[in-house]
Amino acid sequence: MKRIFSILFALVLVVSLGLVMATPVSAGNIIHVPDDYETIQEAIDAAGSGDTITVAAGTCAAFQVQGKTNISIISAEGATVTTANCFTVDIGPIVGDVWVMAAVNASENINIEGINFDGTELSEEENVCGIAYLDSTGRLADLTMANIIGTEWYLGGVAIIGDVGTSVVNLSGVTVENSGAGVAILNAETNLDGCTITENWLAGILIGWPLDGFDPSTAEVKGSTISNNYGTGIAVFDDSTLEAHFNNIVGNTDFGLWNDGGGTVDATYNWWGDASGPYHPIANPGGEGNPVSDDMNFEPWLEAEAVTETVTDGTVDATDEADTEVEVDGTATVTVAPYDDNPGGSAPTGFSSQDKYIDVYVPDTTEVTELEIRLYYTDAEVEAADVDEESLRLFWWNDTAWVQCSDGGVNTASTNGYSGYMWAKIRNNTTPSLADLQGTEFGGYGHPSETPGGCFIATTAYGTDTAKELDILREFRDEVLLPNSLGAEFVSLYYKTSPPIANFISQHEVLRTAVRVCFIDPIVKVLNWSHDLWSARGS
Repeated sequence: MKRIFSILFALVLVVSLGLVMATPVSAGNIIHVPDDYETIQEAIDAAGSGDTITVAAGTCAAFQVQGKTNISIISAEGATVTTANCFTVDIGPIVGDVWVMAAVNASENINIEGINFDGTELSEEENVCGIAYLDSTGRLADLTMANIIGTEWYLGGVAIIGDVGTSVVNLSGVTVENSGAGVAILNAETNLDGCTITENWLAGILIGWPLDGFDPSTAEVKGSTISNNYGTGIAVFDDSTLEAHFNNIVGNTDFGLWNDGGGTVDATYNWWGDASGPYHPIANPGGEGNPVSDDMNFEPWLEAEAVTETVTDGTVDATDEADTEVEVDGTATVTVAPYDDNPGGSAPTGFSSQDKYIDVYVPDTTEVTELEIRLYYTDAEVEAADVDEESLRLFWWNDTAWVQCSDGGVNTASTNGYSGYMWAKIRNNTTPSLADLQGTEFGGYGHPSETPGGCFIATTAYGTDTAKELDILREFRDEVLLPNSLGAEFVSLYYKTSPPIANFISQHEVLRTAVRVCFIDPIVKVLNWSHDLWSARGS
């Protein structure tokens, strides 16, 4: 019997192996270069939709993706494409043939990550480009493009060319340096997040083209550095549209930003190299930052440099620029920018502003579990704002009102040379959530300090402001009353009317005891009993 079962098991195993061997390889495979295929091009030719090509460290030849869908080409070890086996592609009747190191043509969702490009030997060619996306969509991330300089046209590092709506490519953590145009966007749509575009010869970012034959393009640039380009930092043509915020646009030779006219350019909240803002002969003649042209909105601007860092389980340190740190649990690119003035509306009811405002921008939160934002303060700032330090909290602007962050508090212990910090933890289940951090304003607010010579009723009843019973009263105030409009009105009324009442109670010991035993203690007991029902900590 045992032998029969063994034979049957062997037959089943043989049949199963035969079925596996006869079944084509399904999508979602990992293809290794050079283990599975010698070159990136061979791996691309063999890849199907959903496959990922991983490239080992070393020097690689040029490659082209033609008519493919959903393919990722990734190197976590620092592969570098050189000019070996470069080829030409036709990008249209105006420019014609261009020598490229990588091309993505008529393809969808092609992602290239961690592969660097060095075009030193391309300098002898006429029209050159590092990576060209032609009528395609996809993403470039965490790579460097350098030394892409030709004798004509200067398309340069990255060119996105095609039709708006069908040619959409996002750049994240990309560095383009010492090339013609750093990034050229022609008849296309492109978003740049956390990129560095520096020391390029024609323009850092070219949106549209100053010749007939191209339709308007659309670009969004955030959390990036566009610096020391030998022409213009960002040049906008063809009635194209640009939205640019929280960038450092500095040191560009001719203009930080030039708009040829016709298109809409929103360039508010950028750092232009000086607290006085960009130079414009009419709109801002006192500006000592990078010059700007007409036909754009650049005010208000940032009065300090924006900080953009990519961290894994680490800290983004923007204390010098914005008195802020952001603790990251996971991996994220985070931009922190300071505001000089209130970027939202009136202070929330019952609170006074500490006049500290920041913006936190995280374009991709898919690999983040939690962010903790810490906004530091000094004793002098608390005194100037005339607020109670224990009541300090972070609020966020939800486009309508300042709302207290749902998981936040204050650390009053001195740290990092500050007197303390307000904090808020941001997760998928908090308010704001991780998904809200697409350029989100935060501000520090606190309750007005106590009136000299008097104190609040609860504090008076216990005879000290450190009584443990006061903790739950403060927690209920912050978590239940203040986030609610009616509760906030009650808190505001309490702060206005309680000082003289508390002062009277403090002068009569019997009354103070009666208020504590008959009024405050029962409230504290109810709040302790029901704590898990209303507290975010108990949920």
